[in-house]
Amino acid sequence: MKKNSTIKEIYQFLKPFLWEKLSKKLRFFFIFCFIFLILAKLATLITPIIFGKTIDYLSVSNLNQNSNYILIFALIASYGLAKISSLAFGEIKDSLFSFVSQSATREISLIVFKHLHSLSIDFHFSRKTGALGRFIDRGTKGIEFLMRYVVFNILPVVIEIVLVCIIFNSLFGHIYSLITFFTILIFIIVTFKITQWRLEFRKKLNKADNNVSNTILESLINFETVKFFGNEKNEFNRLNNYLVDYEFSANKNRTSLALLNICQNIIIIIGVTSLMLISASEVKKSELTVGDFVIINTYLLQLYQPLNFLGSVYREIRQAIIDMENMFNLLKIKTNKKKSFKNLNLKNNLDIEFKNVSFSYDGKRKVLKNVNLKICAKQKVALVGPSGSGKTTVFRLLFKFYENYTGDILINNQNLKNINEDSLRNRLGIIPQDIVMFNDSIFYNIHYGNLESSKDDVIQAAKKAKISNFIDKLPSKFNTIVGERGLKLSGGEKQRIAIARTLLKNPDIILLDEASSSLDYSTEKEIKKNLYNFNLNKTVLSVAHRLSSIEDYDVIYFLDEGRILENGKHQNLINLKGRYYNMWISQKKKK
Repeated sequence: MKKNSTIKEIYQFLKPFLWEKLSKKLRFFFIFCFIFLILAKLATLITPIIFGKTIDYLSVSNLNQNSNYILIFALIASYGLAKISSLAFGEIKDSLFSFVSQSATREISLIVFKHLHSLSIDFHFSRKTGALGRFIDRGTKGIEFLMRYVVFNILPVVIEIVLVCIIFNSLFGHIYSLITFFTILIFIIVTFKITQWRLEFRKKLNKADNNVSNTILESLINFETVKFFGNEKNEFNRLNNYLVDYEFSANKNRTSLALLNICQNIIIIIGVTSLMLISASEVKKSELTVGDFVIINTYLLQLYQPLNFLGSVYREIRQAIIDMENMFNLLKIKTNKKKSFKNLNLKNNLDIEFKNVSFSYDGKRKVLKNVNLKICAKQKVALVGPSGSGKTTVFRLLFKFYENYTGDILINNQNLKNINEDSLRNRLGIIPQDIVMFNDSIFYNIHYGNLESSKDDVIQAAKKAKISNFIDKLPSKFNTIVGERGLKLSGGEKQRIAIARTLLKNPDIILLDEASSSLDYSTEKEIKKNLYNFNLNKTVLSVAHRLSSIEDYDVIYFLDEGRILENGKHQNLINLKGRYYNMWISQKKKK
């Protein structure tokens, strides 16, 4: 992403959040931010003059005049009042703008988060979740930084520099304003040049930081796998390699920062020293007073801090732009949603039909090849076959996770590609094989199936899924935290919670992806009975490994290498003595 286009994009993106999307209250705050900003700067600029005049009136010759005592005390009081006013106005300005910036940050975070949820499942499968989190975190912080510092810090500093140059030219002559102007100009040029050179170091530092974070996150999430294979040393070495890269990049970044700081300070010191020598010489010649000398030095000291600040802010702005690049690139990724989607009729039963459907994840190897299958409303249909035959892919296509298939998928003769995702997914419920839990309570994970359900509904769903006895034995019962991805639960416990979650949703179409694969035989039998009662008036599509669990299904499809080789009722397929029959005999022998 080019620098200019990025700055333009940032401006276009942030502009609505600074006015159009603000509430009346926040617009009021925003206006008063500028008012207090102006008042704070006026108070800041007047203090050196008051201070210098006070010094002049405190000179020995003027102290003999009694009338000057009142003026001196008035000047000192004015100086204190100006200092307090400058500080107070600045703090009020920052406090008011905090409401504006925090509101904008919240809105932007929600926009990015919503956009990520609208992207394809392929995108999420190919990205590291930890890195996405870092992109959003850094991007929103970068936006907040730009909003605060560009509007209310850089602009005031530039105004202050211009006004000080005008004051110097008016009170002390053009030489003072010229030296001040060129000192600042050289300072800015050197800062920009060195900072531009440092950007590559910072990019490498960010990359190394992402690698470290992702490695730690993945290793801890897969804690069990690491322990199973005894690969702690490998994980340690992998992290150490990334930490070495981070250390090298951090040292490069810090060394280059030291060079920048040295150059900045040398420029400032030369400029300040030059003006001090000139003003001291003119004081000696009585062309300037001691108070004038103090005024000049006070203004220079006031500019010194903002100049250093301006340098660091420029570095941070460049860094913020780098941090925001990834977030803006995420927002540029197009979603698959269309505006002309139609909703499914809530009153209609749903017939599902696959017509010559072929699909490939990578565009090379076909996972489904000319698949034709029909699932009539309230039928129980099973997909069986060896691993990798394309059974779970059928589920993913039904959920509209992918649309780059050939052929047609019809629901009530309506093309799936033209159906609204929300209305479709509200009618579907799935019990997946690979069950992922939120790192929250058991209650939350079951309740997630239907957020409008009551506590009693959750308890009843848990009972039907044969998980309630286990929950009642836990110290915190339904409030028990399941851990990252449900690591504190066994495979069977997670599966029963997933079943309870789907029972609670009460969908029209149930998708069972090896729904009882982690259960013992007796528990499977009980849950099968509950599922049977639950599924009496529902359409069921099941991926099954245990053929004994689908004997009573209306239609069974046998898939291998993406093709449907056999289909029919259980007994018909047994009589056929084909691939299904061989799998059935193999499982019977294992028993």
